[in-house]
Amino acid sequence: MKLSGMILLFVCCAGIGSYSALQVRHQIRIYQKLLLLLQDCMTYIRYQHMTVYEIFSILAECPAYRHLDLIQYMCQEDFYQHPPEYLWNQALRESRLPDEAKRILRNLGSELGKSDMQSQIAVLMLCQSQMQQALASCEAGSEKKSRLYQSLGWLGGAMLAVLFL
Repeated sequence: MKLSGMILLFVCCAGIGSYSALQVRHQIRIYQKLLLLLQDCMTYIRYQHMTVYEIFSILAECPAYRHLDLIQYMCQEDFYQHPPEYLWNQALRESRLPDEAKRILRNLGSELGKSDMQSQIAVLMLCQSQMQQALASCEAGSEKKSRLYQSLGWLGGAMLAVLFL
C-alpha cells in the first residue's frame, strides 16, 4: 500500500510538470492564432469593406477560431444590440487569453468600427507587430520553461517518494 501511494505521488507530480509544460506551448499557439485573427481582420476590412459585426460573424464560423474564446464571447445572442467597443472589452474580460495579449488587444477594441478604414488597418498593424513581439518573447523562453517544468515535476515526485520511504 505504501509503495502504491509513493508511485501515485510520483506520477501526480510528473503529470503536473507535464501539464505546466503543455500550458507554455499552448500560449504560443494562442499568440499564433491571434496573429492570424489580426491578419484576417485586416483582409476583411481592406478588401471587402466589412463592418465589425460582419467580420466577427464570419470569424465565429471559421474552424480555425472555434477554440478561441474571444471570438465566441464576441458573438453572443445580443451581438447586434451593443456597440463593438463594449462587446470587445467584455469579451476580453471573460476570455482566458494571456495578460499580455489582452493588453495588446484592448487598444484594438476602441478603434474597430469607429474610425475610417485606413485608421483601423493602422491599428491592426500596430497590434500585429506588438503581438509578434509578444510571441517572440514567449517562444524564446518556452523551450527552457517546458523542460524546467517537466524536470521539476519528475524531481519533485522522486523527492516525495524518497521522503515517504
